[in-house]
Amino acid sequence: MSELSTILNSVSDVIVKYGKAETIKKFINSDPQSPNPGSGAFTRSRKMPLPELLRFILMPRTRSTSVELLEYSHITGNKRVNKSDFSKRRSLLPSWYIKCLHRDITRRIYGMSSPARWNGHLLLAGDGTTYSLPNTDTIKKIYLDGRKTGKGEQALARGVVLKDVLNDIVVSSGMECYGRDEIALLMDELESLPEEISSWDPVIVLDRKFCAYTLICKMMRLRLNFIIRVKERFNAEVDRFIKSGKKQADIVLRPASTTVKKLNRLYGPDDYRSFKVRLVRMSGSVVVMTSVTDVSLLSDGKDVYHARWDDETTIGFMKNNLQVEVFSGISPRSLLQDFYSKTIIYNILSLLVSQAAELRHDKKPRRINRNVALGILKLNILTIIPASSVTNNTNLDQVLKEISCFSIPVIENRHNPRVFRKIKHSGKYMTLTNYARAI
Repeated sequence: MSELSTILNSVSDVIVKYGKAETIKKFINSDPQSPNPGSGAFTRSRKMPLPELLRFILMPRTRSTSVELLEYSHITGNKRVNKSDFSKRRSLLPSWYIKCLHRDITRRIYGMSSPARWNGHLLLAGDGTTYSLPNTDTIKKIYLDGRKTGKGEQALARGVVLKDVLNDIVVSSGMECYGRDEIALLMDELESLPEEISSWDPVIVLDRKFCAYTLICKMMRLRLNFIIRVKERFNAEVDRFIKSGKKQADIVLRPASTTVKKLNRLYGPDDYRSFKVRLVRMSGSVVVMTSVTDVSLLSDGKDVYHARWDDETTIGFMKNNLQVEVFSGISPRSLLQDFYSKTIIYNILSLLVSQAAELRHDKKPRRINRNVALGILKLNILTIIPASSVTNNTNLDQVLKEISCFSIPVIENRHNPRVFRKIKHSGKYMTLTNYARAI
């Protein structure tokens, strides 16, 4: 059995653990904000007991909930559960239960593997995005709070995704009020990075919209290395380097007095008058600053900064293929459950694709068609994720063989022009693609 197969089985064990009544009771008791559903909520015989409820929530779903529940009953052979019963059952799960499940799955993945690294560093890329939400008064009141650009007609949320780009794992993600800044969201995710990830000495790669003293200071305090593209007029010393045409230089950033006061207010009294960084010109117009001084960012002719583009394509996959903006409910609790469940689905799919790719022995470079793999995952996810620890996962090998049959050639140095949407469509995300979605 390969390392990835072992990890996949271990991920299933974590999900089985979260499907036990004692786990959710312990979670509720440790979280004072979670309402207590009562002692018999998860122990009495129900149409959809907790293990089945959790498996259905983790099932890739984009259609009517009634249709998905009917499909679920056909696959499992269980009695059909109507939409009303499902809504009542899911309301017993705390809002952050699925997010904590994602965190524990991530810890298990990195605790059991030796991940691919860049010069000994785990390479994490972060990016922000906007999500369209169900346009109800309740959701708008919660998620548009603090929005500076007017009340708005469409309910929106601010999101951030932190991904391990070399191992294709979303290590952390968040969706909160639109009024919150992406930098603040990213700082929250960085603060909660598990020890299993931070122990691999990660480097955070970020775009220029994250070029801010507050974030730089936070990463230094967390002892996280970073590579951030600089923006013009951020610092006079940086502007001089950009105009000089030099390849790289070690400089000292000296923030303004108002910025120093802000940092003292945010992080407590300390010396924030100077930050030592290295400036590196990645190309004619791209200059980054980094805390990494022991490794050249331009070694082997590879541009490590542009590895962050993989994070942007991941957000596109989650919106276009996983349809993360298609929610099965309109309550705040349902939105968070659906959002974090699809983050978990992405990581399970990534593990399956990586394992299936090892089954191919083509000399020509090829990769797995991830869109088709997602469809195969939906057909088999209820057998990949067992209902209990005593249920053997006998279908995993067959699923991997099916996924390995759908590969596409890798075209080197292929470049597609980036498409910018001028108008944010109201309602669900509109995708203009040349393929049919698998789910």
